[in-house]
Amino acid sequence: MQDVPKPVTEAFQRRKAHENTRIELRKIHGHYYVYKATSTYNKQRKKPVKISQLLGSITPDGTYKPKRQKTNTSTTEVYEYGNSQLCLKLSQDLQNALSNNPLKNQIIALSIIRALNPGPIRLAQTTWDETYLSKQINANLQPANVSSTLATLGSMVQETYELFAKLAPEPGMLFYDLTSVLSYSKKLKLAERGYNVEKELTNQIKVAMAFSASTWLPVAVDVFYGSIKEVKVLKYFVERFPAKDIGFVMDRGFSSYKELLGLKKEKIHYVAALKKNSKLLPSVVKMVGAFGYRKRNVAFCKIKRRPYGFLYLFEDPELRGSEESFLLGKVSEGLNTMDDFRRERRLAGVIGILSDLDVEASVVYEQYKEREEVEQAFDFMKNDLEADKTYLGRDEAVRGYFVVVFLAMRLYFKILKRLRERDLVGKVSVREVLFELSKMRMIVEKGGREYLCALPKKTEQILEVFSDIMTYG
Repeated sequence: MQDVPKPVTEAFQRRKAHENTRIELRKIHGHYYVYKATSTYNKQRKKPVKISQLLGSITPDGTYKPKRQKTNTSTTEVYEYGNSQLCLKLSQDLQNALSNNPLKNQIIALSIIRALNPGPIRLAQTTWDETYLSKQINANLQPANVSSTLATLGSMVQETYELFAKLAPEPGMLFYDLTSVLSYSKKLKLAERGYNVEKELTNQIKVAMAFSASTWLPVAVDVFYGSIKEVKVLKYFVERFPAKDIGFVMDRGFSSYKELLGLKKEKIHYVAALKKNSKLLPSVVKMVGAFGYRKRNVAFCKIKRRPYGFLYLFEDPELRGSEESFLLGKVSEGLNTMDDFRRERRLAGVIGILSDLDVEASVVYEQYKEREEVEQAFDFMKNDLEADKTYLGRDEAVRGYFVVVFLAMRLYFKILKRLRERDLVGKVSVREVLFELSKMRMIVEKGGREYLCALPKKTEQILEVFSDIMTYG
């Protein structure tokens, strides 16, 4: 086809790259349309017959508009309302921080969708269209546009760290989590051969995320080459992070204890769990007291351990029982002797934590235990990276992707924080909150009238937890 505007051609090529079938561009009465081209065998004519189906149109400026689906069964539209509105309310700090960012609508929309339904990018537009927010915020979440948005966001390194500074709370302890993400994309320079936590050599990307121990919210994220060692990642992260009076609750896989002395020298606090075979653990453990943690009793002791600071030791009776059973199992399988069992059982159920902090033992224990929620949520959010590799062919797009994951996790943990305040952790999950609130639907009639549907009892109970944020009736 001749004399096709360049924006139209480029938009068609992008559409062509994302379709699983053959498509055609046609010019009809000065307008450009995209058709799906298939064929079927005609028995009477004894030859294949071409079948065309209209998919959408492309405007002269290169905007693709999918064909509107007609419906003859209803004059109303029904949107999920409660779940997305809660996320919108909880993202107020993000909206303020992004007030001058040209990508504001796209970033907010992607963050909310990621929190509601952390699925593949190709489903973002479908999920967005099902929410009432799609009528309130103008955002294009078609795969090609999302890919472009993520790449642009990922290239805005300085602006991203300025965003972290705006979202960060007062200085305090941070959870530091370094995760290796598998990647089989040959296009990504970030994906290099490196060792994961299981000491396996794989193609991977390393992602570091910090959480505030005072607000329980993510405060920063960054992406690194897969071959870079953890110590170097940590040094870079500390140098780039805007706040300096901070500390880290380290990943349980952290083993570079000498690096802790570097942190101490820089007056950066740390809480680091020791491995069972660490030489810093004493041969005999004598507990001096106990405290309650989530309906469990934990024994503790605290000893000075130069030059690091303090060694905190904790003993959990329930954990001791399960670990002793595991050790006995190794004896019954012939892998260990009873002498091995007696030697190793001295630390069964014992957790050793190294820290420069001179505080109550229960404070250190809580910071250590609570990071499990961080790890679980992070794993939950990152698992679709490989499913989205088609749209993340550039390093910048991967960086942008994890910034969106970071912002979605802020929403996730704001909900979790409210559940913790109401003593509902373990009774109601964040997923359950968002699912129940999705039943709070907005009905929009053809004439423009809008109203909320009646709510089931469980949804009303969830809504009550957020009554200061959400209203109904």
